[in-house]
This record gives sequence, structure tokens and C-alpha cells, in this order.
Amino acid sequence: MGIPLLDIAEDSYGALVRRVYSAGLDRAKWSEFLADLSSLIGRSWLALHGHDMARNVNLGFLTHNYSPDHHSSYLQHFADRNPWNARAARVPVGAVIHSQILLEPGVLRRTEFYNDWIRPQEDIGTGAGVTLFRDRERFLRLSCNIRFRDLERLETRLLGLLEAIGPHMQASFQLSRRLAGARVGQHYQDALQLVPEPILLLDRSGRVGFANSAAERLLQSGKGIAIGADRCLALADLSAQRAIEAALAAMAQGPSRPAAPIAVHGGATPLVAELFPFVAEEAPIKPPLLLLLDGLPTAMLLLRRSASPLRDALAIAAERYDWSPTETALCGHLMDGGSVRSFSERRGVSFHTVRNQMRSVLEKAGVQRQSALVALVASLTPRN
Repeated sequence: MGIPLLDIAEDSYGALVRRVYSAGLDRAKWSEFLADLSSLIGRSWLALHGHDMARNVNLGFLTHNYSPDHHSSYLQHFADRNPWNARAARVPVGAVIHSQILLEPGVLRRTEFYNDWIRPQEDIGTGAGVTLFRDRERFLRLSCNIRFRDLERLETRLLGLLEAIGPHMQASFQLSRRLAGARVGQHYQDALQLVPEPILLLDRSGRVGFANSAAERLLQSGKGIAIGADRCLALADLSAQRAIEAALAAMAQGPSRPAAPIAVHGGATPLVAELFPFVAEEAPIKPPLLLLLDGLPTAMLLLRRSASPLRDALAIAAERYDWSPTETALCGHLMDGGSVRSFSERRGVSFHTVRNQMRSVLEKAGVQRQSALVALVASLTPRN
């Protein structure tokens, strides 16, 4: 069984997912992830790059297949001339966008960036990318470039792989940010003590194998979370408890989409639970005997205060109603006061296409009006 609609073996995709989460625990492994992803796509040039739009400067440029000379010339001269950056800075996080939607090829070919940097590299002027993080001034993005002559042959696989691995990359990047660059390796417990939020390691049955200092303090406070006599996590919010148990069971079965943030009620402060797969490089993601996983870490459970309740509610709704990343972005745009038409203009797609996406969102959520949709999502906001 492979990724839906793609001729990629399950084992190969599982190895890619393991690699992306190992990179979240050890940033040195992002280069290995890029190499693995490139081998699955085919002939491709990959870059994990950040940019500060306010200062128009590069914030890091990790690449695969680019020559050292081209890597250096980008940092020294072309980073502030990349015409894709201004467009990429506006796309929704998690949305896989074809490069030709960001910038029409005819416009690209008239730029210095294309003629002096892209074209000399086998004319790698097309491809796709996904934004992993964005705030008011900065973004982090995975860009995958391929040759114009390879577009028809590789396009479907490229887009499908980015749709499949993008959510895992976002989750892994968030984990990496919280670890603040600490190398985990064999000393992961020491590294997890550096995380300011409560974090626990759970096995596939929900038993707690490790709790960092922040988690120990939360457990001792008795504020809606405890460890039972069987060492299993016990929440006062039974719906959150069931959601965590379901997410753990899914992670034990193999790679799919990361678990959506789970709102946890019942304590003095609204919390959001986030589950990250805890994957060791040497351990298969689907061992032949699942009983062998008993007692071994399956997931990291991170508990944080709900700093953005509406965004957390949107993530919960996306998981509950099985919205695609584009459908989720559309709903978020509506919650921010936008419209179907302004969303189509921002994404560079037809109004008819977005209207069909809107119809799909409403049907999956079981409502008939956009106002009812916004109210439905807002009802999932964590509260005391």
C-alpha cells in the first residue's frame, strides 16, 4: 500500500516520516531528510529556507543538489532578488502552491534571478513549495524546484508528496523550536527538561514513561490532569482523553497526518494538547509485534496554554471534518473577515474553484451557511 494516488511504497514513505521527526529532535538531520525527499521525487533541487521580508535578508538556506557555488551565490547576491519570496510571504501556512501560480513563467524569465541563477542550473524554473512557518515579517519554506522539461513527468508526484509530508514537517518544526536546538539523541530526557511547557512521553497504551519538570508541576497541581494507578494519563476532560487515546492508536499504526491540537477543558487555564510521534531512527514504524512497543515511547504529549484559541479551534475542526489544507486555509480566511472572492484573489485561482471548495467545506461540516460555519468553529474554542 502506498500514499494515495502515488506509486510510492509504504515502507519508503514511512522512512521519510521517521526522518522528518528525527530532524525535529536533531536539526542536523534536516539535510538527510531533504536527500530522502529528493530521491522519492526524482531529479529535483530542494531548499529549506527562511526569509525576513522587512529587511529582505535570508535567514538560513539548507539545500540539496545545489552546487556549493550556487549555494554561496544565493546567500551573497541573489537572496534579496528572489522574485518568489514576496509572493511566498503571503500564502497560507501548510498550503502546497505550484511555483507557476506564485509567479507566471513569462514574468520569471525576465528577471535577473532566473537568467543568472536559475537557468544555469539546468533551467530549474518550476516546481512547488509549502510554507512551514510565518509571522508578520518572517517565513520558513520548503521549496522544490525541477526542470521545466520534467514538469509533466514529475508534477503529480511532487505535489502529492508535499501534500502528504507537509503537515509532518510543520509538526516537526514546532517540536524543534520548542527544543531550542538541543540535540536529543540518547540524552533526550535532558533535552526535554529544556522545554518550558509541560511535556510527557507516552507509550501506545497511554502510560506515562517520562515527565519533564514543567509536567511534574502540572501533575502535582491537580488541575485537571493526573496519572492513574496504572501509570496511564488521566484527564478530567473525557472528550480530550478519548481524542488523545485515538491519536496514540493511530500513531502506533504508522504515518498518516499528525494529530490536530486537542483542546483540554476542566482546569484553571485552558490548555491545548499536541502529540508528536516519538520515532527512533533504528526502530521500524510498524513492528511485526505491536506488543513490543508496550512501555516504549510512542508519542510526546506537549501541553500549552491556548495563546490563539480561534486558531486552535480551526485546527480541531479541520481534523474533525477532514478538511484539506486548502479548505482549512479558506475557513481561516473567513474567520479573519475575508470572503470567498478575496481568498480566490489571494491564492491566484478562479472564483469558481474557490466556490466549489467552499461548498465542500460546508458539506463536510454539515452546515449550509458561511455564518453557521464560523459559529461552529468558534464553538470549539477552548474555554474555562
